[in-house]
Amino acid sequence: MKCLTFVAESGRVRSARFEERSLLPLPAACVVANAVREALAQLFGAAVELRLFAPRIPSAAAWEAIAQRARCYRVRGAAADATIVLRGSDALALARCAFGEPDGTLEVRAPSPLEERAIARIVATIAASLTSICGTGEPRLPERVVSPPSAQTYFELQLERPGVVRVGIAVSRDPASPRGRPLELDELAGVRLGVVATLDLGVRTAADLAALVPGTFLPITEAMELRGRLSVGGRTVARGRCGVRDGRYALEIDPGPRAGGAAPRAEADVEP
Repeated sequence: MKCLTFVAESGRVRSARFEERSLLPLPAACVVANAVREALAQLFGAAVELRLFAPRIPSAAAWEAIAQRARCYRVRGAAADATIVLRGSDALALARCAFGEPDGTLEVRAPSPLEERAIARIVATIAASLTSICGTGEPRLPERVVSPPSAQTYFELQLERPGVVRVGIAVSRDPASPRGRPLELDELAGVRLGVVATLDLGVRTAADLAALVPGTFLPITEAMELRGRLSVGGRTVARGRCGVRDGRYALEIDPGPRAGGAAPRAEADVEP
């Protein structure tokens, strides 16, 4: 999404520029962060402190830096797909947290088979905490992918206790606005609407219209085929003939085509 942003500069002059901003609400990212924190605290058997970095739309260069030598796990959902992004050192740090050994050092090496199993379990735990942005569906284990698929937004979670670890979350699309059920006709039947009946006076010359002044009478002759319309909220809902019936001004609504034959004739009476 492009947003107009004003940037403060020297003096009192401000310049404007368009910036891309994520449409993922910050509260939705907070829900994910809290769910991950609670799930990891239960998995590690220790208190977890976590910091959230707000959702952003990284540039192409930033995406390349994020995905470089990173482990990516795709999580499929009913509303959107997400990708968990872990640097190699962060994956090892998570494994050490699971084993109760958060020594804080950064290692760049291949995980052992035991560490691989621990990392896979931690990633599955994080994936289960993404339902608020991915939607519910059939539970699936996250699948390892080479790089993050195309994504609309990205945010990071930084564990600060028991170890310092960064976990990236890339989301394939922004969440759609929730839609309520459509209203039934019976639910609108009691709504009061202002109805206006207008009379068409046929064709007039431009000279006649230019000569109109307050108090001018426009004659209505029997030879005129008086046409009128019925409007609600400025929108025409029916047309018909204007006249008098039983001492009351009336609009006889024209029949319209419908399935199975012509619509019945109806009359709308107006007090004279």
